[in-house]
Amino acid sequence: MMRKRNEPPKTTSEHQHIDTLIGVNSSFTGELSFEGAVRVDGRFEGNVRSTKDGTLIISKGAEVSGEVNVPNLILYGLIKGNVHSCNSLRVGETGCIVGDVEYRVITLAEGGAVNGRCSRISEKESAPQKASATNEAVPAHA
Repeated sequence: MMRKRNEPPKTTSEHQHIDTLIGVNSSFTGELSFEGAVRVDGRFEGNVRSTKDGTLIISKGAEVSGEVNVPNLILYGLIKGNVHSCNSLRVGETGCIVGDVEYRVITLAEGGAVNGRCSRISEKESAPQKASATNEAVPAHA
């Protein structure tokens, strides 16, 4: 099956599947917390959060209004709100973010847009608990 170049992939990798789909004719308001992969083809109003290796895919023509805090984001639609992506952020040709962005790795295709401040997350910033746990385990010498 062939797909147009500007459409998002059906999944984020060969082995991952979409766990949740908000369809093109759907509108949803609330809070979304998930693991796995979520694809938004319609409209979502509210905050979106994920842990572990969660992936949010926002299709062309889809819109999310709210804060987005996910490890992986693939964007071909519109986000109105701040974005925190601790692993990877891929903004496609039709993707647009209106808000501030924190990311570890970003890919911005020609035509994609970020209208806000961009801040890169360093290794030290993303793992403060590991560093503090290590420091606490080492006894201090007087």
